[in-house]
Amino acid sequence: MSCPPLFTPPDLLAAHATWGANCGPGALASVLGAPVMGLRPHFPKPWTTPTVMQAALTAQSQRFHVHQGFPVGDLLGLTFVQFRGTWDTAPERAQCRHTHWVDLKRVGLALAVYDVNAGDAGAWLPSDEWKAQVLAPLMAGRQGASGLWRIRVTLDVMR
Repeated sequence: MSCPPLFTPPDLLAAHATWGANCGPGALASVLGAPVMGLRPHFPKPWTTPTVMQAALTAQSQRFHVHQGFPVGDLLGLTFVQFRGTWDTAPERAQCRHTHWVDLKRVGLALAVYDVNAGDAGAWLPSDEWKAQVLAPLMAGRQGASGLWRIRVTLDVMR
């Protein structure tokens, strides 16, 4: 698999201050290697469903494969993480309030995660560091969270 170098959008904080860019736009910018500010038209609401993310990829003429869960093999893609908790039995729409977008890059056994909450303004981390430094605090701050999570959808970007 041919992947571009790992990209961290330099304008994440400015986009957040200007129009509220969050994990969805930040993850898309990172996987595309593009500034967040230019992606504003693809995010009409302050949340990003898998359908909205697929439309944004399509609008950017980016080919991708949709996988339920975590696919096998090498990949560079956007991943919709579902936090688990007291809302697990709620309708799916209500569960979406407890989700988060990240990017994954896996080559062989090496897995890196891009998260807008890592570092000062988003960063790529090895998956174990991401789980400890970013994911655990995100879940700890969420009332009703069980500490468990799952990958709902992965959009594997074709390069």
